[in-house]
Order: sequence, then C-alpha cells, then structure tokens
Amino acid sequence: MDTEKIKQSLIPVSKSLPPNYEALQLAAETPLQKQFDNRKGPSVNGSEQIDYHVFCPAKADGDKTRYPVVIWLHGMSQGKCFREPLRRTDIANFTAPEYQAKFGDGAYIMVPRANEDLGECATYGFWYTNTWFGDYENVQVSSQLPQLTAAIRQFLREEEANIDPARVYLVGFSAGGYMTWQTLLAMPDVFAAAVPICQALFVPTDQQLRTVAHVPMWVICGEKDGLFEKYVVPTIDKLRLTHAADLRVTILDKVLNPDYSPAESEHHSWVPVTFDMLYNDGKPYDKKYPDGFIHWLMSHRRQK
Repeated sequence: MDTEKIKQSLIPVSKSLPPNYEALQLAAETPLQKQFDNRKGPSVNGSEQIDYHVFCPAKADGDKTRYPVVIWLHGMSQGKCFREPLRRTDIANFTAPEYQAKFGDGAYIMVPRANEDLGECATYGFWYTNTWFGDYENVQVSSQLPQLTAAIRQFLREEEANIDPARVYLVGFSAGGYMTWQTLLAMPDVFAAAVPICQALFVPTDQQLRTVAHVPMWVICGEKDGLFEKYVVPTIDKLRLTHAADLRVTILDKVLNPDYSPAESEHHSWVPVTFDMLYNDGKPYDKKYPDGFIHWLMSHRRQK
C-alpha cells in the first residue's frame, strides 16, 4: 500500500459526497431499515460522540421479557453519512418477523457508526481516516474505541430492564472485524459470543487471546479475500490454541449471495451472515453448521 499516495489524495469526506446525498439515502431506506431509531453515545473527554441506531422488539406494557442484543459493526466507508451502516448491508433483515422469531421472542439490533464524516477519504474512495481504526499508520488501538465502548455501555444501561445481559453478541466485518477485536478486548466480560468477519489490519497477541478465551468465537472469511492470509489465517491459528471447542471457522471458497449469484467481491463474506448463513433454498453456506447463524448465537450465554 502506497501510504504517501493516500495521504496526498485525502479530501474531507463532506466534499466527496453530493450535496443531497443524505436526503437521497434516507428516502431510499426500506421499511425494515426505517424501524431503527437514532441515538448518540456520550462524549469521552471532549471527544465527538458517535451515532448508533437501534431496533427495539415490540413489547407490550407489563411484559417482562428480556431480549438478546446483537451489536453490528460496519466496514470502512460505510459510516460516512447518517444511518449509512443500515443501508450498506442487509443487517436490517434481522428485524424481519421471520428472523426475529429465530431469536425466540425477538432481539435488539444495535448498529453504531464510526465518525467517518468528520475525517478525510482518498479521492479514489479507498481509505477513510476516521473509520474505526483511525490513523492508518498506527492501528493497534482504535482512535474511536473509547466512544464506542461508552456508547455500548450507555445503550445497555438505557435498556437494562428490557435486555438479557447474558445474551449480548458482538459481530463486525472488515474494519468492523478489526473493531470487534478491539471492543472484545476492551470489554471482555460483556459478550456471550463474538464474530469477527474478514477482519482487517489486526492479529491479536497470545496474551490478548488468553484474556478472551472464555468468549466463543466464529471466524468467517472468503478464501480469496485479500485480508485472509495476512490477518485471518494467523488469527485462526492462534485461536485454535486458546478456544478449542468454543471456536467455529467458516472459510468460503466462493462468496455468494443467497440466490447463489457472486457477491460484489470475495471480501463480502458478511453477506451470508445477514441471511443467517442460509441460502434462499435453506441450504447452509457451511455444511458443518446447518442450523444457521442466529441459532449459534442463541446457543451461548455469558458465564457470570
């Protein structure tokens, strides 16, 4: 990667978008996407707050049901505009009645947004300086980790009466896969399971893995993904030593949409997850795991 070339091509994100981009995107939201409400996390030591968008399962007055929570962390370039993470993947599928039923009584879906709109992007659209990993020359610790963890803790407090704290699940892809690791390591006693998908720019150390050895993991990636050999393979090798029976690995030889057509790229291995790891005809993406993604999540509860 030519980082000097990237630096020279950086422009404010606001200048890379049409003036009416946000309005056009909001108008194009699907009924499922429109079900998410908008919230803001707290400022941390004067930092910018981050947005997060929440789907709340229907609950009658007096109902004491406690629901699981899925936290979904988007990839690079998918946080450049308000509510952008909802529109750039099919995570809103999880709010549909047939998917909510798979959670039992339903589930909260929380979708935070990195402050990419406050940063810069390369003119050819590849790099965003204010995505989850911030400074592309120092990605060991995310620049937005304090804001994200504060937003998660705020959300869990706000919905304390309605959520099951033993069933909070963390899922993220690409830059969000990187952020899944960062968040899990910062909050090792919060999540019942974690799913880094095609993670970018990060391989956990042995010591870091020991601190989260109690958290079941499902690693998902395309075999032809450019990130696979450098970041995903060494992570899997390390996880096999620390997680044993609490580790699932799915390597897709081809990344396909649920109708078996090719996905946009071999990097798009989050697409199967948003369709519960099942093709439209009900066949599993991974024959080893025929029961789907949500079933696996729901099989785990955080141990106190």
